[in-house]
Amino acid sequence: MKPIYLDYAATTPADKFALAAAKPYMTSIYYNPSSMHSLGRRAYAAVERAREKTARAIGALSDEIIFTSCGTEAIQQALLCFPYGERKKVIVSAIEHDSVTACADELIKRGITVEKIMPTFDGIITPEALKNVIDESTALVCVMTVNNQTGAVQPVRELADVAHRHGALFFTDAVQAVCTTDINVASTGVDMLAASAHKFYSLKGSGFLYKKKTVKLNPFIVGGRQEYGLRAGTENVPSIVAMGEAIERAVVDRREFTEQVTAAENAFFSGLTVGKIVTVANRAAGISSVVFDGVNGGRLAIALSLAGVCCSVGSACSSGSATPPPTLVAMGVKNPECAVRFSFGKNTTPDEAARAARIVNLTVDKLKKKS
Repeated sequence: MKPIYLDYAATTPADKFALAAAKPYMTSIYYNPSSMHSLGRRAYAAVERAREKTARAIGALSDEIIFTSCGTEAIQQALLCFPYGERKKVIVSAIEHDSVTACADELIKRGITVEKIMPTFDGIITPEALKNVIDESTALVCVMTVNNQTGAVQPVRELADVAHRHGALFFTDAVQAVCTTDINVASTGVDMLAASAHKFYSLKGSGFLYKKKTVKLNPFIVGGRQEYGLRAGTENVPSIVAMGEAIERAVVDRREFTEQVTAAENAFFSGLTVGKIVTVANRAAGISSVVFDGVNGGRLAIALSLAGVCCSVGSACSSGSATPPPTLVAMGVKNPECAVRFSFGKNTTPDEAARAARIVNLTVDKLKKKS
C-alpha cells in the first residue's frame, strides 16, 4: 500500500498549474532573460510577470521582490548582507528555523551581538518579551510568521511596531505561512520577508526575499546585474514562473485549502488514542507536534515510516540531528525528545488521515511493549 505522507511542512508536490506554467520555459522558451535579443526578452518578460504576481500576493511592489534559489538563501541574504552600521545588535526568537539560527551564529563571529527572546508556554513571541530586550543598539528583529514545528502564528504586526519604535528593522521567515496565512507586508509593516516555492506547491529551486525599497542590502552574489545587482547569475526561469503561478493560486485557494487541511487534521486527531498534542495559542492549519511519552521521537518516526506513515521529528533541514526540536525546548514542553511532527496538505484525505492515526496507535503500543 502507498505510504501516507504527513510531512508537507518539509516539502509539497508541485501542482499541475505550476508544472504547466514552467514547462514552456524548459523547452520552447528556454532563453536567457539577460539576453538583449527578442527571444531573451520573452524570458525576461516571464520573469517580470512572475515578480508582479509574487508582489501582488503579499501586498508588495514588484521591485521589492528579489528571486532566490530557496528560503534559506533569502534568509541569508536578509541577515548576512545587511550593512550593520553603528547598531550592532540582532534579536532572534528562540523558535526560529535552523537557517536563521545558523545566520545568528555567523553574525556573532562577525562581532554582532545576538540576543534571543523566548516564547510563552503556548508558543508565542509576545511584544512584551521583545520590549524587554530591544534597545537603541538593535539593528534587526527576526521572528518567523508561522512556526515550522508547532504551526504557531506569531503577532508579526505588533512585533514589527515594537521594532520600528526603537529604530530597528523587522525580518520574518514566512516559509510556512503562504498557504494558510494572509500575508500583507504593507499592513504588517515588515521590512524583509523570506519564502520558498516548494512549500506552496511549486518547484524546488526558487524562493524570494521581499525587501522594502528603503532597505539597503549588500550583494549576495557578485558578478552580474541580475536581481537589482543583489544576486548575480542567470535566473531559474521555469521555477520562477511556476512560483508566480503557485503563489497567486495559494492566495485564491487559501480558505478552501485551510478547510480541507483542517478536515484531514480533525480526522487524524480524532482517531489518535496515544500521545499529547503540543498546544499553541494561535495555530495555522496543517502543522502539529505530538509528544509520545516513553517513546523516542526519532525511533518512532523510523518505525512509522516502515509501517507506512511518513512524518518528521522536526524541520527537514535538521532531521539528522539527535537533539530535540529547539522550539519545543524553548516552550518548556515536557519530554521534547519524544515529539513527532505531523503536517498535512491538499492531497491528504480524511480517510487517509484516519488510517494514519490507527497506524500511529499500533506502532506506539508496539514500541512501548518492547521497551
